[in-house]
Amino acid sequence: MKKYDVSSICNALVDILVEAKEEDIGKLGLTKGIMHLVDDKRQAEVFHYFSTASKTEELGGSSLNAIRTLASLDAKTAFAGMIGQDDHGSKIESRMKDLGIDAHLQKIDDTATGSCFILVTPDGERTMNTNLGASVKFTESLVPHDVIKDSKVFHFCGYQWGSEGQIAAIKQGIKTAKDNKTIVSFDVADPFVVDLNREAFIEIINNDADIVFANQEEAKLLYQGSPEYACDEIAKTGAIAVIKLGAEGALIGKGETRVKVKAVETKVVDTTAAGDMFAAGFLYGFYNDQTLETCGQIAAELASDVISRIGGMVSETGIQKVKI
Repeated sequence: MKKYDVSSICNALVDILVEAKEEDIGKLGLTKGIMHLVDDKRQAEVFHYFSTASKTEELGGSSLNAIRTLASLDAKTAFAGMIGQDDHGSKIESRMKDLGIDAHLQKIDDTATGSCFILVTPDGERTMNTNLGASVKFTESLVPHDVIKDSKVFHFCGYQWGSEGQIAAIKQGIKTAKDNKTIVSFDVADPFVVDLNREAFIEIINNDADIVFANQEEAKLLYQGSPEYACDEIAKTGAIAVIKLGAEGALIGKGETRVKVKAVETKVVDTTAAGDMFAAGFLYGFYNDQTLETCGQIAAELASDVISRIGGMVSETGIQKVKI
């Protein structure tokens, strides 16, 4: 028996969400619906632009979103990341403690904790401005090998391809996972990141991943084809392919098996963290030995719940609905 259900290495961020207008996206020179990597100066400009706006804050970072949702489902979770000696870092520490996450957070003095400023437009789309801050200082020397060794699943995402140190850390984590029969779960994360790192991600999928999460745009960038083609290509590697199709649900592939999962109908208010919650739901079903169809249904329920309100957090009702 392993101590942890799911462990992760990821960017430790604070998400700051505001309700924005379509014209705000244009005025700030942003591309709607994707993640923008920004420096301190640019992030300060965005903060200033919305200085009087009402804001919602929560733990951020793709894999951390999944981990905190799993923790809410009473999973035994662990997380490793880097924070600064500041209020945002203290907020992350406190929130993780409240959730019961085994936090392996390294602190650094000369760099602020990372933040993601998220603009949510009336159609529910989210546009992210991410300043990775202290997260890019994470290196392979900080990998919690004993934790990964003692986990059922090691989950990480493509956002870790932000620095050479982060990449090296993930590769070390993968090696430890594979040496100790820990499932390797890879969420490719975002079209922006996939576009920059396509060959590296294909290599991870071909050689290391046991479960791969991608939405239809990311799948197209990876394999230059349809979601069905991407699903087939991933399944050929021996990995489980989980292709998220938005309102059309999801397509899951394992070997020759294909499972289509229907989306759970809801009014879309904010799509922030929808993919992360989908991953959390799928992994929750997976390590509890559920069928692929049930894993997909749990994932769809959590994704539907989180997009029905502002902020990337599943409601208590949503949590109770899927608990096994």
